[in-house]
Parts: sequence; structure tokens; C-alpha cells
Amino acid sequence: MKLTTGQIKMMQEDMYADLIQLLMEGYGYTLEKAMETLYNSETFACLQNAETGLYYQSAGYVYSFLTNELNFCDYRK
Repeated sequence: MKLTTGQIKMMQEDMYADLIQLLMEGYGYTLEKAMETLYNSETFACLQNAETGLYYQSAGYVYSFLTNELNFCDYRK
């Protein structure tokens, strides 16, 4: 089954919300800080590219990429 562009966008947006929640819980970030962190990350850039298929993975799996990036990379470039 091939997903429509609208379905992919909905899955991406759900993933963003889940990741923001996980950042708030895991790092104690405010909503604003969690959003800023996600939107300025390489992980977010990969999520936006539907060809990566990252939006199709679980939030926990993608969060592991994000935390690795936050712990070992300068995501604020």
C-alpha cells in the first residue's frame, strides 16, 4: 500500500509531537525549548525528507537518533 502525501505529512506531524513530548519528559525542557531543539536538529531534517522513511518508524526509535545527536553533536549549527 502506498501512502498519500497527506498521510505521510500526518505521520510526520504526529512524530514531531511525540518527539517534543519525549524531549520535555527526558530532558525537562519547556515546550518552547523542546520545539526549538527538535526543529534545529538534523533528525528533524531527516524526518522532513519522506524518502528516508524515518517518519514510518516508532517515536522511540527516532528519539534514540535525536538523543544521540544532542549528546554527541552540535545541533545548533
